[in-house]
Amino acid sequence: MALQFKPSQSAVLQFQGNTIRGATGPTPDHDPLQPLRAMADRVGKEVEKFAEQVDSWHAQNGRSEKERYRQTLRIVGKFKNIAEATVKELKAHSDTENKGELDKSVRRRIKDINSDPERRGRGGDHERSIQILTPSSEPPSKVTELREWQAELATWELLQRIIEHYHPEPGLDVVAQKRAQRAKVGGAYRYSPNHEIWDRFVLEDDHAKEKAIILRWLEQTARNSESDIQSITENLEALSGKDTSNWTSGWLDTKSRIKQVKRMRGKDGPLDPNDVAAENLRQSEGDAFLVTQLDPDAMSRQNRALEKSDEYYERALWMVCYEMLRRGVPWEEISEFCKDKNEAWRGVSIGAAYESHPDGGPNVAGPTVGFLFRRMCLYAAKGAKSPYEEAIYGLLSGSYRPVETVCRTWEDHLYARYNALLLSKFDNYLVKEHPHRVSQTLARKFVFQDASIDIGDWKQSSSKVIQFLKQQRSTSAQALSPLKLIQGSLISRTVDELLYDVGHTIFKMLGQDSRPTNLILGPDTDALTVLSGSPEEHFESLATDPHGFRILVHIYIVLRRGLKLYEDTKFSRTMDNVLAAYIEFLRFSNRLQPIPLYAAQLDADRQVHCLARILPDVKNPEEQEHFISLMDEYHINAVHVISQNYDIVLHSSKLLERGEKRVFKFEILERTRRDQLLWPGARIKAEFPGLNMDPKDEALIESLQWYNHLGKDIKETFMSLSDALRAFLLNGRLGAAIKLVTEMSVESLSLNKTETLCGYAFDFTVPGTEVQDRSQVDFTPRRSTRRGTVRPSENPKYTAHDHAERVQQLRHLSNTYQELQLLVRAIMTLQEWREEEDNLIRHQTDRSKANIKRAKDLFENLSTIIDAILDTFLEISANGDSFSSLPETPPNPEKPYLVRMWNERMDFQDIKKIFIPEILIAYLSVIQAYSFFITSNTSIKAMELATVVADDQCAWLQKAFMDSGRMAEFVDALAEVSKAMLRLGARDDKKKTKKRGSRGEMLRIWDLNANGYIEE
Repeated sequence: MALQFKPSQSAVLQFQGNTIRGATGPTPDHDPLQPLRAMADRVGKEVEKFAEQVDSWHAQNGRSEKERYRQTLRIVGKFKNIAEATVKELKAHSDTENKGELDKSVRRRIKDINSDPERRGRGGDHERSIQILTPSSEPPSKVTELREWQAELATWELLQRIIEHYHPEPGLDVVAQKRAQRAKVGGAYRYSPNHEIWDRFVLEDDHAKEKAIILRWLEQTARNSESDIQSITENLEALSGKDTSNWTSGWLDTKSRIKQVKRMRGKDGPLDPNDVAAENLRQSEGDAFLVTQLDPDAMSRQNRALEKSDEYYERALWMVCYEMLRRGVPWEEISEFCKDKNEAWRGVSIGAAYESHPDGGPNVAGPTVGFLFRRMCLYAAKGAKSPYEEAIYGLLSGSYRPVETVCRTWEDHLYARYNALLLSKFDNYLVKEHPHRVSQTLARKFVFQDASIDIGDWKQSSSKVIQFLKQQRSTSAQALSPLKLIQGSLISRTVDELLYDVGHTIFKMLGQDSRPTNLILGPDTDALTVLSGSPEEHFESLATDPHGFRILVHIYIVLRRGLKLYEDTKFSRTMDNVLAAYIEFLRFSNRLQPIPLYAAQLDADRQVHCLARILPDVKNPEEQEHFISLMDEYHINAVHVISQNYDIVLHSSKLLERGEKRVFKFEILERTRRDQLLWPGARIKAEFPGLNMDPKDEALIESLQWYNHLGKDIKETFMSLSDALRAFLLNGRLGAAIKLVTEMSVESLSLNKTETLCGYAFDFTVPGTEVQDRSQVDFTPRRSTRRGTVRPSENPKYTAHDHAERVQQLRHLSNTYQELQLLVRAIMTLQEWREEEDNLIRHQTDRSKANIKRAKDLFENLSTIIDAILDTFLEISANGDSFSSLPETPPNPEKPYLVRMWNERMDFQDIKKIFIPEILIAYLSVIQAYSFFITSNTSIKAMELATVVADDQCAWLQKAFMDSGRMAEFVDALAEVSKAMLRLGARDDKKKTKKRGSRGEMLRIWDLNANGYIEE
């Protein structure tokens, strides 16, 4: 599905996926990229949905801090809405299957409590946990997918709560707000209502408030993802064989047995357990003695049992009550449930009869604000006959150990421990702040395991609990699963550590990826230690899980770009590997359209680093244009991105390295026999060297073609083109040089640049174009292009003088590339001449008439090029600066600008030495052949060339011939041409007129016979 974004908010991300090619390379047995390939095969529409929301948020994120904060909360809400809608859709499509899986879980728990009523395990060997959501190569089932999205929904809800708690809105006076809230809440006076004391405690202690927030979140999560109470009671009914709606008679079977014994023994009053009649009161399906009385304490007091069916009934009711407590069901509903079963005493015993509970708070009844009630519940838990009864009283008392018996999931264990921490901290608060309610003496009367003291540093309690759950045997597998790692890091406020660990793991995973387009960077060089040890297997599971990894990436964006966290850390380079890996994942899944958006969430340098390595995958010119428009939209420096892409490809090609691959001689001439008078001892070869294209040549040219889309850039464009063309020539890559100047000529680039910079398209190399053409300015229709929304001509401050300066700038900065282009075009024309020369010879042999127009055009074009080269050639750097200020010895390596210019000058000297002598001698060969074929007066060009080479102002030409050792060869060729001129002069003696050269010279000045000095 292609992304469709609103243009008013951001760029419209539209790409045709079938034209995008990933630089994935081969897939060996130990392919480091295999995890990314696997992830790319397992993603769905959620990638585009999340990208749409990030794009909308990013477009509005440049406003005030307060507005950015609000937009950040909104985007978290948008993410939550996506997850919520997906959960709803999946439930609709897999309701039966989902309910079946949940029912299986409930029935396993029911069977457990039915078969092992005396179980008192402490969670160490508890294996009844729900399915752990870990990455799998198999396509997930609908139920598994539903569980993943339910966990994601819970994660976004958690993030929302964490942000609102720990990160207040910018500009908010938190101290003043708390002061106002404390004044409103009350709870500071001797006779303050009990619920106000609780509310004030939560308000004053941020860490206690965090515990309360997480507990409410855990309750909501249980309601959203676990079986509802109705389903649990239905399963209890199914397994018991009785209608639970009729469970209103208590221990009915035990009661019947007691009545039976009493009738047989003639007993009217309560049956004493020591009575002889009680000796025959045993279970129908066992040897245990049955209770003789039916009060709730009978089992504990008499140490006797119930009938099996009643034991099931007893445990079932406690189980339902526990599940209601665990889900945060209001106390009134729990009390009502107990009343419906004629078990009102249970509601009273768990505090459900107290009607003034704080919202989401504990029982604070009585003069001790619930302190004695919690101690009572602790003792009740110790005497409980059912695991769920024990767990209920454990929750009410603030002790986590009794609850662990029935904990199945990471969430259950976290709930038990957080509940214990919160209630024990509250009891300590009562002793300290309200000694008139709970005195030290009263507190010492009850031995109680204080979870808040056991945990140590209260401020670190959250991270300690999360770390313990990772280490505890019964919870470690779940705690180290991808979603729980993320949720745990949010709760413990260690997201930065998780990001570092995952980023470091990603580097380890892709460490063997040798592609130059790899986006991942190694650990920060200045980071002497890591935050939480070396990478482990569970971090790799998170990094390769498409669901969890996507969540982590978007949490990182929210926290770093939305809340401005983790910006100054020295570990940001490694942490950014998470975003870079997501970009890599998008590339592997052929989703290039959102990549600039996600790159925009990185620092400027990392933006350039990533996108420069993505560009090779975008081949289509229209998509390239659009890709750059996206970079502009997200304020990414497209010039830097394209330049770095070019630098990477150039470095990979090693074309600018001085080594064995460099050519030291350019040979396009072949020797001729002395009797072949058509040439001066040499003619142009039929086949030129270096015409074959290498894949690296193609890659380099493709990287340069991105500059076609940078209408405003001048310097980087022509510097890169000059460097590449210089590299091609020095390495003998003639085919690549020809392709480059053909596809990216100065003339074609001129039209691109001038349209953007000057308001209308023209060739700035043409003399006179520095004068602004007002007709073009006034009548050129405005086009909507990425290169500029307002043309310079529409700017009243852009004058004719500005136009002239802009054209001169374009000419100056393109000068070096244009001169190198002339050199290549000279070679191309010489190659074409050889083809035409063969054609003319063939016509001469066949004595057929040849069309000489093409030969004339080629010669005229070649002469123009040669004249331009001889005028001035490679005298300035591609950056526009002169070489005159450079030292003769290599400059200090610490001055890269001078080093670059010095190397460039050395390369230009090599180009002159290698190419100029060969081209000029070839030019002499063309002159002589042309003189024979077309007109003898053309031979005057040879005399002009000799004059230029001998001119003191062309010392660079003389140096080129001398350095190459070819001055003698050039002089010999000139001598051969002069002899040919004499022969041509003799042939033309009968002509009455002689054409003069550009300086007034005629061919006859070479003819000694004209002065009568030829001996007869």
